[in-house]
Amino acid sequence: MPLMSDWLGERLDDGFVARRLAELTDYQTLNGCLGEVQARDEGELWLLCDAQTRLSERVALAEFTRGRL
Repeated sequence: MPLMSDWLGERLDDGFVARRLAELTDYQTLNGCLGEVQARDEGELWLLCDAQTRLSERVALAEFTRGRL
C-alpha cells in the first residue's frame, strides 16, 4: 500500500498499520516519535504517518541543535 516514501503500510483484519522504513534515533524515540502507527482507514493512516514524519523531522532538528550547543 503506497503511503509516503518513508513508510510501508498494510491492511489488517481490523484496519491498517504502517511502519517506518528508516530507523529513528534514540533521541527521536525518547521525544515521541513512533516507528509504527495503526488506523481504521487509509485516510487516518496517511494523516498519522504525515504527523509522525513531521514530528521526527522537527525532533531531528532539535537533536542537531542540541549537539551544537
